[in-house]
Amino acid sequence: MKNRSDRSSLTAASSGFTVLELVVVVGIMALLAAMVFGMFSTTSSNQQKVSTDMQMQAMILNSQNRIVRAVREGIDFILPELGEESAALFFADSENNIRVLYQQKDEELSKRTGKTLYKLVHQKVETKGFNSSSPASDPKMSSTVAEYVKDIKFRVSSANTVNVTASFATERAEFQTMFEIGLQNSGVVE
Repeated sequence: MKNRSDRSSLTAASSGFTVLELVVVVGIMALLAAMVFGMFSTTSSNQQKVSTDMQMQAMILNSQNRIVRAVREGIDFILPELGEESAALFFADSENNIRVLYQQKDEELSKRTGKTLYKLVHQKVETKGFNSSSPASDPKMSSTVAEYVKDIKFRVSSANTVNVTASFATERAEFQTMFEIGLQNSGVVE
């Protein structure tokens, strides 16, 4: 009889798990769950960053196209002079008006991002009322061409071409672009 009771106690002892074995298994499962959660969390934040960067790049391309359209309305560069660089671009159009592209500080955006950011404004000014030392801003004659502008420079490289170097910024990233614009309208040919 003693043999039978020894066998039954061995069978009962070997059919269950000890507390230590259960703790080890739960620990391993928790470690694996944490690793999987970390991978999904990283992937999600990377997707969000890529999405934000792509939206900013699309906005920059749109701004670049608006700048090109504005400059192509011109027939002659006024300021800066040939070979010089400036934060504003003055040019004449075919209707004998002066058009200006200039930076205007965006207080709200600067406060939100913690960086000094500007809007690029395109303004049409009638020649007879134009004073280059203090151009008056008329909201009816101006429009915003670009936002999130950190810095922009215009360099007139030839009589019909301007090089534009611009940097744009968000809370987390900065983007730079350089492009060249030629005047589309060359005035009246005699």
